[in-house]
Amino acid sequence: PYLYNGQSGWHTNRGIQWVTFRDLAPKAGYQVSENNFIRMPDSVWLAIYKIGFWDAMKGDKYTSQAIANTIVDWGWASGTGTRGAKGALIRYLDKKGIKADVYDTIASGFNELVKKQGESKVFNDLVDERKRFFVALNQPANEKGWLARMEVLRKQGLSILQEGLGMVKRNLGTTVIVFLGLAALTTGIILLTKNN
Repeated sequence: PYLYNGQSGWHTNRGIQWVTFRDLAPKAGYQVSENNFIRMPDSVWLAIYKIGFWDAMKGDKYTSQAIANTIVDWGWASGTGTRGAKGALIRYLDKKGIKADVYDTIASGFNELVKKQGESKVFNDLVDERKRFFVALNQPANEKGWLARMEVLRKQGLSILQEGLGMVKRNLGTTVIVFLGLAALTTGIILLTKNN
């Protein structure tokens, strides 16, 4: 909606689509403005992320920080808001014999799966499922960056598992650092792709 570096038509910044930015402003308490969208201060990004993704996807209901981060990241990076991730997560759980239909039951389904299979196995399988999802999109121009991003997410998740952080942190400290890093990485990949 704004002209930036002589170009218009931008609809996403730091992984946040314009419509999401605009629609969450009243709930998150920031002004819909060119500066807030183009420069996207951390305070605005965090407000959008917390309300639009973490809370919407029930991030606090997971017993595993690594799995909660991965699932909420799926919603953030799905390109369709949390709806695209919701369907993929329901199908994933269905393949595991667990029925879910809303985010509360998705969270309880993953918590049940962790009890049965163990946190590390479920986490790694979930990251692999996302990688399969990206490959199935058949978008070679983006695939390398997407798969590299999944390995960064895996490395960060395994670090959380090794540190024994297990339970979801209600203050989002770990999650915020992970997602700010992933947002910067995603922006860099997009800019590199646009310039090549």
